Amino acid sequence: MLSRVPVVVLFVAAMLGAGVGLHAAVPLLGLGMLLFIGVAAAVVASTSPSAPARGSAILVVVVVAGVVSGAGAAARYEQVADGLPSSAGISVVEGVVVDDIPADEGRRLLLQVDGVVDDGSSNEQQPRGAQGHVAVRVFGAVDVDAGDRIRVRGRLQRAEPALSPATYDSALAARARFIHASLSIHERADLAVMARGQSPLLVRARLGLRSRLMNHVPPRLAGLLLALLIGDVSLFEDEQNTAYRHVGAGHLLAVSGLQVTLLAVVLNRFFGGLFLLTLPGGRRRRTQVISATVALLGVWAFVGICGMPPSAVRAAVMASAVVVSGLRGRRVMLVDAIAAAGLLTVLVSPASIDDAGFLLSYAAVIGLAATTVDEQGDEGGSQWRVLLNKAKPALVASLTAGFATVPLSAWLFGQVAPAGLVANIILVPVASLLQLPALLCGVVGAVFDWPFITWIGGEAALLLEALVFGFAEILPGVRAIEPPSFAVAAVGIAASLFAGAAAMTGQYKSSALAVVVAVVVYGVSAWEAPALRVTFLPVGQGDGAVLEFPDGTVFVVDGGGRVPFDANASEEGRAEALAEPGKRVVVPYLQRRGVDHVDVVVVSHPHPDHAGGLRAVVEAMPVGELWIAGDAEHPGRLMAPLISGVGIDKVKSTPALLGEHHYGDVVVEVFGPAPSEGSPTYPELHANDNSLVMRVCFKATCIFMPGDLESQGEELLLASVPAEKLRADVVKAGHHGSRTSSSPTFVAATKPQHVILCTGRHNTFNFPSAEVVGRWRAAGATLWDTAINGEIRLVLDGERVQVRPFRVQ
Repeated sequence: MLSRVPVVVLFVAAMLGAGVGLHAAVPLLGLGMLLFIGVAAAVVASTSPSAPARGSAILVVVVVAGVVSGAGAAARYEQVADGLPSSAGISVVEGVVVDDIPADEGRRLLLQVDGVVDDGSSNEQQPRGAQGHVAVRVFGAVDVDAGDRIRVRGRLQRAEPALSPATYDSALAARARFIHASLSIHERADLAVMARGQSPLLVRARLGLRSRLMNHVPPRLAGLLLALLIGDVSLFEDEQNTAYRHVGAGHLLAVSGLQVTLLAVVLNRFFGGLFLLTLPGGRRRRTQVISATVALLGVWAFVGICGMPPSAVRAAVMASAVVVSGLRGRRVMLVDAIAAAGLLTVLVSPASIDDAGFLLSYAAVIGLAATTVDEQGDEGGSQWRVLLNKAKPALVASLTAGFATVPLSAWLFGQVAPAGLVANIILVPVASLLQLPALLCGVVGAVFDWPFITWIGGEAALLLEALVFGFAEILPGVRAIEPPSFAVAAVGIAASLFAGAAAMTGQYKSSALAVVVAVVVYGVSAWEAPALRVTFLPVGQGDGAVLEFPDGTVFVVDGGGRVPFDANASEEGRAEALAEPGKRVVVPYLQRRGVDHVDVVVVSHPHPDHAGGLRAVVEAMPVGELWIAGDAEHPGRLMAPLISGVGIDKVKSTPALLGEHHYGDVVVEVFGPAPSEGSPTYPELHANDNSLVMRVCFKATCIFMPGDLESQGEELLLASVPAEKLRADVVKAGHHGSRTSSSPTFVAATKPQHVILCTGRHNTFNFPSAEVVGRWRAAGATLWDTAINGEIRLVLDGERVQVRPFRVQ
C-alpha cells in the first residue's frame, strides 16, 4: 500500500518532470493541461481517503510541478538571452560586476547587464535597457572589483550545445548557471569603469580568504586549502587535476557534507556554550534556538561564499534539516534529508539537473545513505569477526557510492575510473581525518592572520594530495567508453543502490543478482551486429570520418584542422592549433570506441581543414598505412609530419591505390585521381580536384566519399568510372556543400538516400550553399549537417542504412 511516497521517489519524479520541461519544448496548451491535471491531483491528494490514491496523486503533483518549473526556467532563460545583442557584430554592454574569479592570464568577471550600447562608439551614449548575465573573460591586469559598474566592448557569444556524446555541453552549463552570453577582452581599451561600487559581502569574504591564504603559504598549499575550503580550484595545475580525475577523487575537492557539517557543529556548540554562560538564567531552550539560528545563518553564508555549488547547497539543506529536527526533538532519516534537499533544489532551480556536479553529488551521497542502517550491536564471535562487522558499513558504503556514480559518469562523460572504486575505500576515511585539520587550521589561520596555523593546514592537505598521487601512480587511469543510454545508466544506478543496501543487511545473493542484472543490461545494450559503421565527426569547418568494418579494420578519413588565428604564433603553437580538432574530437572518439590502432589513415587532399587534425591521430596510436593522393617523396610542410610519423614505407599513393581493396565483406574502391599518364595527380588541377575519391561498400550498401572534389574533378570522374560504380546509398557532399561542387550530373549519377554535409558552425564561407542543398533535396536525398546534427553515425548492414545523428533538429 502506498500510504507514504518515499522522498527519494518524489525527488526522482521532480527531476524527470524538470527534464521534460527544460528539453521537450512543451507548448502553452500542454502546460495548461498539465496545470489542470496537477490541480486535480492536488485535490485528490488532500481529500481522498485511499492511501494509494493519495500517494499516486502526490506523485502526479510533483511531476507536474517539475515540468512547469522546468518549462518556466527554459522560457525565462531564452527570453533574457534573446534580449541581448547577437554575435553578428561588436556591441557594448554595461552593468555591475557581481562576481570576480581569478583565472590563468587574467580574471573571469560575472557581469549583471542592465544596458546595451549598440554601436559601442562612445562611452557617453546612454545605454538602452537590457538584462542578463554575461561571463567576461579578461586577459591581462585590470583595475576592476566586484561591485563596480563597467562597460565592455566585444562580440557577445551564446553558449553552443555539444555536438558529440560525452563532451562538455556549454549551453546546458550556461543555463544551469543562468549565464546568457560570454565575451572576451584582450585590449585594455575595451573595458571602461563607469563607477566604483562596493563589492558584495560574500564576494569580499571569498577574495579576502584567497588573499590571506596566498600571503601565508606557497601557491601550491594555498590552492589545496582553497579547494578544500570553498571548492576553488583556480590555482590547480594540470597535473593535479589529472591525478584527482585519474583515481576518481574529484569529489574530495567539492564543498560537501564534511565542511558544512563541521561548520554547523562548531557554530552550534560554540554559541550554545557561550549563551548558556552569558544569558540570564541560562535557559537551555532559548539557548538552543539562538545557537541553531546562528549555525544556520553561518552555514548558508558559507555556501554563498563558495558560490552556491550543488554539493554545498545539498549539504546545507541537510544540515538545516538536522538542526531544525533536533530543536523539535525528532530524528531525521538521512536518505529523506538528502532527497528533500534535492527535491527543493529541483523545484526552485530546475536547470540544476543539467549540472553534472549536481547529479554526481546526489548519486554519491544517496549511495552512502542507502547503506545506512541502525547498528545491531552484534559483539559476539571472535575479535576478527567483531572488527570485520565494524569495518563492513564503511566498506560497503564507499563501494556503493562509487558504483552509483560509475553509470552516471559513463553516461555524462563516456568515461569510467576503475581506480576510484579501489582508491576511495582508503581515500574517503583518510580524507576525513586529513581534511579536518586542514579545514580548521586553514580557516583559523586566515581569520586571525596566523600564517603558521595556515601552514599546518596546508601540510595536512598536502598529505592528502600525496596519497592521491600515489594511487594515480599504481592504479589504472580513466578509461573512455561508448556512453550508454540514459535508461541503461538509470538501471545501473538503481542496481548499485539496491546491491549496496542488500549487502549491508546480509542479503548477498540479492546484491549479486542486482550486479548481474546491471552487467547483462549494459552488455545487451553495447552489443553491435556486424555492419559497416561510418561516423562523420564535428571537427569544425573541415572533414573528419571514422570507418569501422565488421572484421575490426578501422579507417580514419581526414581529421579536420583549424588554422590558428594568431598570426604571431610560433611554429609549434601553429602546429598545435592546426591539430586541435584531431586531439579534441577524433582521438577521443577512437578511444571511446576502444580503438587502440588505426589500420589506414586516408588524407583526401593536403589542405589544413582535412589533414591538420590527423597529426594528433598519428601521435596518439599506431597507424598501419597512410593513403594519399600525391608525391610522398616531396610532401610539403603539412604532410611531412604525417609521413614521418607513420613511416615512408607505410605510405601508399595513387596510381598504385587505384582499384579494389578487400577487407572481409567490405570493398574499398579508389577511383581517383587517375590521370592517363599515370602520375599521382592531375598537374593542371588544384588540390580539391585532385582529392582521393573512394566508394566503400558492405554487401549491397555503399557510401561515396569524394573529398573536396569540385566541378572539373566531377566531370573527369563521371567520364572515367562506369555508371553502376557511382551509385551509393550515402554521399558525403564534396567541398562542404560549396556551389562549386555537387553538379547536377554528379547528383543524378550517385542518386543517394542520404547526403552528409561537413560544415562548421557560423562558418564564414556560408556553407552549405542553398543551391546545392536544394539540388540534393530535389533528387530525393535526406541531408545531414555536422554543424547542426553533430556527430553522425551511419550503420550500413548490407541491406539498408540507418542514420543516428547526435542531435536532431
